[in-house]
Amino acid sequence: MTFNLDNIIASISDEDNGIRLTTEDENWFIPGQTLDETKTVIEKNFKIIQGHFQDKLGEIVTGADLSNVSLKIALRYFQMYNQWRTMYKRETNRDLTFIEKDFEHPYAFYAIVDYFKKRYPDNYIAKCEIMLNMTTEQTKEYIIRKEQFDNR
Repeated sequence: MTFNLDNIIASISDEDNGIRLTTEDENWFIPGQTLDETKTVIEKNFKIIQGHFQDKLGEIVTGADLSNVSLKIALRYFQMYNQWRTMYKRETNRDLTFIEKDFEHPYAFYAIVDYFKKRYPDNYIAKCEIMLNMTTEQTKEYIIRKEQFDNR
């Protein structure tokens, strides 16, 4: 099954005990999922996340960048929320809709930094600064702490 998320074409297919979601830049296996739930939840969460960051668009952050970052965040949280369904008994019936408070969670920030650092290695600080709503100094400090954490 193929569907569009703005300028991103996503394909999902059944694979073993889950779903494989692929785009030009992404390749995710999501266990224990169905095609319909995956498509519905990803589309819904993508719109929630994209809407949250919509006012960040301008000369520095493009619509394509916003779409790609929104999808990265949506996939990261979909995978995590879905995993909780199997790991924790109380989460068996968990709603996989993106939770607003997770915009401030490090995983959302990591997705933003990782995307821009990979895509624009020479100019990612300015883009992250806008998306993270931080000053240049705060952004640089955050990225240093993230890299220290990643490399321990």
